[in-house]
Amino acid sequence: MNQQTIKKIIDTHHIKWIQIHFTDLMGSLRVFHVPVDRFLKDRLLTKGSRFDGSSVGFRKVEKSDMLALPDPATFLPLPFLENEALIRADLYDVDLKPYRAGPRNILKRTVEKSQAQGYSSVMISPEVEFYIFNHGQEKYTELRANQGYFVPSPLDNAKEYRKKLSDVLIACGYEVKYHHHESGKAQHEIEIKDLNAVAAADFCSFLKYAARDIASLYHFEITFMPKPFSNEAGSGLHAHLALYKKATNVFVDENDVYGLSDTARYFIGGILEHSRGIAAIANPTLNSYKRLIPHYEAPIYLAWAPHNRSSLIRIPSKKNVDVEVRNADPATNQYLFFAALIHAGLDGIKKKITYEPITKNIYKMTDEEIKQHGIKRLPTNLMEALDEFKADTVLMDAIGRDGAELFIENKTQEWHHYMNEITDLDYKFYFHC
Repeated sequence: MNQQTIKKIIDTHHIKWIQIHFTDLMGSLRVFHVPVDRFLKDRLLTKGSRFDGSSVGFRKVEKSDMLALPDPATFLPLPFLENEALIRADLYDVDLKPYRAGPRNILKRTVEKSQAQGYSSVMISPEVEFYIFNHGQEKYTELRANQGYFVPSPLDNAKEYRKKLSDVLIACGYEVKYHHHESGKAQHEIEIKDLNAVAAADFCSFLKYAARDIASLYHFEITFMPKPFSNEAGSGLHAHLALYKKATNVFVDENDVYGLSDTARYFIGGILEHSRGIAAIANPTLNSYKRLIPHYEAPIYLAWAPHNRSSLIRIPSKKNVDVEVRNADPATNQYLFFAALIHAGLDGIKKKITYEPITKNIYKMTDEEIKQHGIKRLPTNLMEALDEFKADTVLMDAIGRDGAELFIENKTQEWHHYMNEITDLDYKFYFHC
């Protein structure tokens, strides 16, 4: 899509304002609005728009100028806003060199690496869960804890909202598979068909933005917090991945007992081998580790199996095989997360790393059984995950030293800030010690 094509779309949809979107290193969406005449006359598609990189955590104040260069392929009229469109930007230095710590740039480099190794595409289907807060909801209509999966209306009081959001996604070109109420009593999910890795990451960003914006029409508030309630299921961001050579899914082997090729097994092995370090990216908040506990379907054990929801990696029951990685949560920076998964999987293919499948419910295994099977577990807190990330050269190289070190610095500060705070639980447990 070039400027001429975009100009036609602008005229057809009577666009007056263009939102320029990019994601910072911590995964937060950043947006600024440009009047359409300035967008066209200033040729932002080729020249980019300057912004202060220090204000979003990318640069030091003394050298903060950066460019947001819109990607014309992402231009999208917004069906839920009048006369507005969005376009996603990649980040550049002022000399028009790609900014190495830009999350979208990192994922693009990763895809290029997979293509150099003979894989034409990495297809990903993300499943993003979220909670809806409805402050006017009557208490007697509330569901019991963790009893919400697939409930119908009127117990599912957000059906019309999810339908509206799904209609918007469809109008924007996304193939919605279904939407439904999740296990938590105010938890929801919309699932789409797979996209190439960069487009899948773009979708996660767009879903968060659109979900919150449309929620205001229904007087709802949305949270993608990993664990908003102590007694309810946490929210995950599951990722289904498959490698393709042209139109062929190289994970498929119909003669295998699980339908998996050796390539798929090595890819799984690579992810499991690096998963303790990946946790720093997949589960990047202190709250994330309150979700990663037994009995809430959040995986904590480094294992894989067909269908098994007690393992970190599950192989869903379907003919066109994919690998479902289940530990990430919606607080992740999806660009970094997908990049880390792909690099880890490629490393597994390169080194032919394999793990034997664990078909039992790991939650019901004894400690001795877990030890006998050699099953490790994810880190139990953010600092432990960051230490694993720092020690993993494959992941550090995947993200790039610039981005990785900046990410670690920010998350370490978050940890220290948290540890400096005294909470009500400190007084409850320790005041009389």
